[in-house]
Amino acid sequence: MTTTNTNRFGGERLDSKSALAKNNLLEHIIRYEFVTGNTEHVVLDIGCGSGHGSNTLSKKFKKVHGVDVATEAIDYAKAHWQEPNIEFSIGDSMNIPFADSTFDVVVAFEVFEHLTDWRKFLSEIKRVLKPNGKVYLSTPNKTLYSPGTKKPINPHHVFEMTIPEFRSALNEYFIVDSLFGQRTPVYNDHFIWRIVNPILFTFKWIIPYKINNTVKLKIINWIKPELEMSDIILKDDPAWLERSRFMVAVCTNNKQ
Repeated sequence: MTTTNTNRFGGERLDSKSALAKNNLLEHIIRYEFVTGNTEHVVLDIGCGSGHGSNTLSKKFKKVHGVDVATEAIDYAKAHWQEPNIEFSIGDSMNIPFADSTFDVVVAFEVFEHLTDWRKFLSEIKRVLKPNGKVYLSTPNKTLYSPGTKKPINPHHVFEMTIPEFRSALNEYFIVDSLFGQRTPVYNDHFIWRIVNPILFTFKWIIPYKINNTVKLKIINWIKPELEMSDIILKDDPAWLERSRFMVAVCTNNKQ
């Protein structure tokens, strides 16, 4: 597949044609590899974007419904992922277009922080999820992602939560089984960030976010041009979670 140096879609939707985002994409895909369940389960991938994750889920489950509000992302998904057990459609995460208790599993990766009303979002997931169904959600850890700021550094994020805030929010609707930290030590622990991060953070309101992000992606690809799945670690460990830029929650729908 031909690669380019830009992301085809606006916001943070990932496109495998982007050379810069290829390793960032793998860090996204591994969350979908992490999802488990019965092969007969029906799964909702809400905020599916361009469909890479839905395609991954289709290898493990009976039926996958990928839903996103962006027409261009759904068009891309339909054109590139044509497994018979995937169905892509346009839909709003605040009003999920399915009946109550439809899904055995709901997946929502990097969606939570983009929404104006996270309570409505979680209540919609609860509505379409079967009793005792599983939900997988991920979101940035504000403590590391936007340290010391009142609003997110990332302009595409409406809000970000700390670890206790995220756990508390989920506990309002679900039983939180596990809260994993996702890290890529080969990147995260490289000495270069001790030099680069203070500079980027100091000038965060001067350097446009797109340039800031491009710099980080270039550095990531310089550190290790071809990331491997084994480089990315999800661990249910409090110390690991504290050091992780991303939180991945596994919850059960058995709260009234």
